[in-house]
Amino acid sequence: MKGIIDILLERTKDCPDRKIFNFLDFSTEERTVTEVTIDMVFRNAKAIAGELLDRGAKKEDRVVILSLQDPGTLYAVYGAMMAGTIFTIIPPPIDEGKVERFISVVKSCKPKFIISNYTLEHEKLSKAQPPQLTQPPQSPQSNGRSLKSDLKKQLLKQAFFQAIRLKRIYTDRIKTTTREYPMHSAEPEDVIYLQYTSGSTSDPKGVMVTLKNLMTNIGQVQELYDYSTGNSLAMWVPFFHNLGLLFGIFLPITALEGRTYFLQTLQFLQKPTLWLRVLSDYQVKITAGPNSAYALFPNILTPQAAAAFDLSHVTHFMNGSEFIDPVTIRSFADLFGIRAEAFACGYGMAENVCLVTAAHKNHQTLWVSEDALSRNRFVPCEPDQGKELVSLGEPVSGVTMIAVDPATGKPCEEDQVGEMYIQGDTVCKGYWGGVRDNENFRARIEGYQGYFFKTGDMGFLYRGNFYMTDRIKEIIIINGHNVYPGDIKAALKKNIPALSADASVFFTVEANNREAVVACLETDRPNLDFAALAAQVNQVVARIFEFSFYDVVFLKKNSLPRTDNRKIRTHKVRELYLQEKLSQGAQKPLNGRNGELSPQGMPQVLFSSRKDASARKTTTKHEIALDGVHERVKAVFDNLLERQDYDLDTGFLELGGDSLKLVECACQLEEVFHIKLDVTQVGLNASVNGIAELIQHNLLEGNGKAIKINLQDECTLDPSIAPDAPYDHSVSACKNLFLTGSTGFLGAFLIRSLIEQNTGKDIRIYCHVRAQDEQTGRERVISNMKHYRCWKDEYAQHIHVVTGSLDQPRLGIREDVYQELSLHVDAVYHNGAMLNFLFPYQFLKASNVDGTRECLRFACTGRAKYFHYISSYSVYDNPSHFGKKVYESDPLVSGEGYLLGYSETKWVSEKLVQIARDRGLKACIYRPGDITGDTVNGIWEMKDLISRLIVGCIHMQKAPDIKTRLFTVPVDYVSEAIAHISRQEGACNLAFNILNPESFTIKNMVKAVRRMGYKIRTVPYKSWREELHRTNIRENPLRVLASLFPEGSGTAGPDYAAVASGDAYDADVAGDAGVAGAIGSAGENLLNRFGPLQPRYDMTNTNNFLKDTEIQKTLLRKHLLPVYLKYFMEQKYI
Repeated sequence: MKGIIDILLERTKDCPDRKIFNFLDFSTEERTVTEVTIDMVFRNAKAIAGELLDRGAKKEDRVVILSLQDPGTLYAVYGAMMAGTIFTIIPPPIDEGKVERFISVVKSCKPKFIISNYTLEHEKLSKAQPPQLTQPPQSPQSNGRSLKSDLKKQLLKQAFFQAIRLKRIYTDRIKTTTREYPMHSAEPEDVIYLQYTSGSTSDPKGVMVTLKNLMTNIGQVQELYDYSTGNSLAMWVPFFHNLGLLFGIFLPITALEGRTYFLQTLQFLQKPTLWLRVLSDYQVKITAGPNSAYALFPNILTPQAAAAFDLSHVTHFMNGSEFIDPVTIRSFADLFGIRAEAFACGYGMAENVCLVTAAHKNHQTLWVSEDALSRNRFVPCEPDQGKELVSLGEPVSGVTMIAVDPATGKPCEEDQVGEMYIQGDTVCKGYWGGVRDNENFRARIEGYQGYFFKTGDMGFLYRGNFYMTDRIKEIIIINGHNVYPGDIKAALKKNIPALSADASVFFTVEANNREAVVACLETDRPNLDFAALAAQVNQVVARIFEFSFYDVVFLKKNSLPRTDNRKIRTHKVRELYLQEKLSQGAQKPLNGRNGELSPQGMPQVLFSSRKDASARKTTTKHEIALDGVHERVKAVFDNLLERQDYDLDTGFLELGGDSLKLVECACQLEEVFHIKLDVTQVGLNASVNGIAELIQHNLLEGNGKAIKINLQDECTLDPSIAPDAPYDHSVSACKNLFLTGSTGFLGAFLIRSLIEQNTGKDIRIYCHVRAQDEQTGRERVISNMKHYRCWKDEYAQHIHVVTGSLDQPRLGIREDVYQELSLHVDAVYHNGAMLNFLFPYQFLKASNVDGTRECLRFACTGRAKYFHYISSYSVYDNPSHFGKKVYESDPLVSGEGYLLGYSETKWVSEKLVQIARDRGLKACIYRPGDITGDTVNGIWEMKDLISRLIVGCIHMQKAPDIKTRLFTVPVDYVSEAIAHISRQEGACNLAFNILNPESFTIKNMVKAVRRMGYKIRTVPYKSWREELHRTNIRENPLRVLASLFPEGSGTAGPDYAAVASGDAYDADVAGDAGVAGAIGSAGENLLNRFGPLQPRYDMTNTNNFLKDTEIQKTLLRKHLLPVYLKYFMEQKYI
């Protein structure tokens, strides 16, 4: 028989320079490609074989190869076979689960050699550390991280200690040689490698694959996929998986043409769309992945995003390794505009090398009666009238597949579901070491000759096609990886002493179109803290096996159904669980032998982690949560985990997720926050609080890379948004006013100013509030005004509450209320927006931009309404205005060069108002500066940069030695100005810059602080910035915005100003304007932008409409800083 090494020799002779393998690396912005020719494979494999022989390797010596998804792994596989050794390929021991696997494999096959990578063994060990999840530097948890890092190093040392007597060969240190070595030629029955089927910590199973097994399966695959005639293949499946080994390493050598593209598994997990990119860019024809991988994309990509990837040329999307969901296939096909027939679903196992059945260009599904299926019968039915099963195709040539009745061992009747037995030259010799399960390779079937292998999988053959229905063997498959219940039991007993003597059973159920795992654990200790114990169980499983249980159920000891020899009947337990009879307590007796009623009673449940979720503690949102970040992260968790009540400090995997769902979680979070996330940072044990703090921390440190948006494309307004009718009232006659942002800082003062300036005019202010009901909303408005000392009891008659939310259609207002208001409201004051220094445009868009669209729609619906939009002077902060005088009538043509997403939302919103104004809406735009406390009480929220700058510098007793011009403006001046101008007839369709002509400087701040008796001095900007970054985020309120202060000496420009306004308002709270922009084009930074590049602001319109009023006198009040400092002292900020 011609072996794979013989074929490699032929290819080397005929086409040595043919580029066959391409290893892709996307770790940097520019991908790198390492091309491997056939000659490179031969020469490097020969060098490794020579090294093995020189160091005493003999035929059938075992060699462990650590799979690094690199060319070295490829060379090692062929080199081991050239030397006549038996190799096994496993993942490197870089976490606890893989360390356990490494140790168990070493103990099982007793290798003499280990082939690895010098970098892994000597460099990565020093860098081993867990993902940086939650805290910034100097955090209280930093010590915990150190402990985790130390633990990981210990695990690695433990693994390598197991291999200390093994002879090591490093693929990155071997040089090719011209020396000749005897090339081993394997016989058909020779074992050439061991395929270990799982982590196998308790009972490792290494399938013995002979040359005959391998070459037969290769031939079968070639018949199906015609890989030898130039088809290209793309893989991310790891080499230690039998699919990755067969299709990734062996098949390409047999091909006469074609190329193989390898995407690193970890890079796929970090960014799944890289797989699509490879398929699209390289016009790949064949690819492979488990069902769960295909299920990712409909959940993380919009149709618009999917359109960027052309998959029309892919002829085979191989899908296997786990149950296949027909909905997944349809959803993926619809998303990318391909035919479902492109899916090549199949069934395989390591015991048969790889492939057993395959649906080659013959994708089909079958609807069967669920009632019949529950009785192990299959009865075809009409679509949507039963359960839909996916055909896994016909058995490959040379394989006999029979459905067998597990009870009798006889072939199944025509409509009977049975256990699948297989026979053929691809069925392997057995497991290494004579383990107990080798008896499964010697099964007999009445009426058939020879031995069969019992697969442990249930199903049936219908019109030649195999349909899998269930699994009876004790194995759980998650994301294509096998996990044995015995391994789980061993891990739990080892790590959780409370479970050491208790019985357990594990089985799969369907949840959200995927397989999930349930654990049922018996105990005779009913007083245990089951909530804590369930969390501990999931922690251990998540850490070692990279998934967690969908449900952890504790039951009274000996209450689960058993056989006569006391073995738990897993299938009966699963049946009871699905029927929800496990939770009913001891109502009726159940016989353990046959499921009949008996005096024993029904299984008595003590605790279920899903049903008793309320028993777990719930964690309040973190004290520095910004703009509901935690709530948004939790919403993603809720959707993916299909649950809502859980501890926010419990990890995603511990709550029932798995590694691929974690990837989906990271992708959805990227969509929500519109920043780029690294799944390795998110980590396998990430909680709601942990991920929320990671997102915050990245943004606070300036590491949150926003996804680029073309703002011009955002400036679109539904053509229907135009006044329905002509104006029938004057602006001064407006009595019914609609106000957004009514529970914010500026909102409180606006309500007061609008009422006070219209005394006796029966003013009604409809306050748009996010609340459960009107009464709660009313309490929020009044409480907010009292907080800011704006409240008078007589205001109550003027205030009417409308519940809703800016980020919802029709502003979240009930339809009948919306219609009634649209006919009666005279003017809209759109003051609401979400303010945040750190989040990108897309995160703020729903409230700030879409909220403006909905306000404009409301203003144009029914009665034509006057529209007053509170914007921000930050709309001027881009290069088109640097160093120029900017006018209130500026058309704001350019949207390029903003740093802050908030400034971008204000620019787009103003463009939308301009569009509506061109259609006939009468609108005013107000652009306040950096809003500070009021002039009477100095009341001011610690939610903007200027207040944080003052208090932060006092805490540090240092201020940066830089010049500034901060255009601050008291909140009561802003509200009075807007309330007055908005009632003037000539103000319609104008814009107003509401600023203080006198700028605020660091120098003035330092003087005022000293006069109040506080110690403070100016220091060089660089040292001040470094000290700021060393401060604790919970002790210094400025630390949260440290990323806004760029590196530099402070001398890049003569002036400096910072961004201003809040960072923690609700969408209907944060109506305050005034975020000054920041860095935009290359070479620009804060020091330059608010130094010589800062615009000069025109205030002609504002001055004209406020002249001869008392309002302007507000700005004449001197020494406001002491007023603010007294308030800060009162609030114990300083």
